[in-house]
Amino acid sequence: MSRKDALVQLHRDLIAKRDELRKQLLDDLNLSQATHEGGGDEADAANDDRQSELHSQLAALESRELNQIERAIAMIRSGKYGTCEHCQGKIPVARLKALPFTTFCINCQQRQELRRGSRGDSEANWETVYEYEGSHSDREITLGDLDFDLA
Repeated sequence: MSRKDALVQLHRDLIAKRDELRKQLLDDLNLSQATHEGGGDEADAANDDRQSELHSQLAALESRELNQIERAIAMIRSGKYGTCEHCQGKIPVARLKALPFTTFCINCQQRQELRRGSRGDSEANWETVYEYEGSHSDREITLGDLDFDLA
C-alpha cells in the first residue's frame, strides 16, 4: 500500500472514530443529566453523584481525544499530516497507525522527552508522589517528632 493510500485509510478511520466519539460524548452527557432527575433517599443521591462524576470524567477523556482527532483530520486536509513538526521529515505510516495524533517522528519525540527529562519536567513519578503523600499524611505525632526551642 502506498503512503497516500495509507493516509487516505487513516483519514477514513479518524472520521469514523470522530463520529463514534461524538455519539459517546453525547450519550455520556445525557446520562450525566439523567442521574440528577431522579428522586430517592441519600444513598440514591450519593450513587447518582458518583455516576454523574464517572460520566463527567469519561466525557472529559473523550473530549480530549476528540480534539486530537479533529486536529489530525484538519492536518490531513491541509496536507500537513504525517510531517514532523520539528524536523519536517515524514513520519512513518506505521507510527501514524499506532499513534494517529502524533506530530513528531520518533527521533524528535525522543529528543523532546530527553530534554524534558533533563530539565526535570518529565512525567510525574507517582511512586515518589505516593511516598511523599504517605510520609505527610495525618499520622499520630509523638513529642519526639516535635522540635521545641526551650531557650
